[in-house]
Amino acid sequence: MRKLPGLLAVAVLATDLSGCARPAQAAPDAYVAPAQVVDIPGSQARKVTLTALAVQRLDIRTTPVAGAGKLTAVPVPALVYDPEGRGWVYTNPVYLTYLRVPVTVDHVAGDLAVLRSGPATGTPVVAVGAQELLGTEYGVGEE
Repeated sequence: MRKLPGLLAVAVLATDLSGCARPAQAAPDAYVAPAQVVDIPGSQARKVTLTALAVQRLDIRTTPVAGAGKLTAVPVPALVYDPEGRGWVYTNPVYLTYLRVPVTVDHVAGDLAVLRSGPATGTPVVAVGAQELLGTEYGVGEE
């Protein structure tokens, strides 16, 4: 019988606190765009900022640029090409922010694109989801 009052107190406490755990709800008219695209003065590329949920849904994954000396390398899926055929990769300089940076591919070795020019060794680049970022930047699929 001694445990019953303790269990009753836990049940009452859980009931009393259940209202405190409700997440805040956004107003019905509050809409947060999954992506924001901003022009960069003096650049052909634009800054793409995603919400954390958009990054999760697109399964964006980054990896550091590999290399030593003058040549660097990125995974082949990191490469994107603009309508004029120029090569680019998306860097991830700040959390949730992506910048398209020009690259010059020297050659492809297996799963890696060896670069003559591009971001410095160690720079995080998008290895999965680069095509989706390009579509977001160019407004593909928007009405």
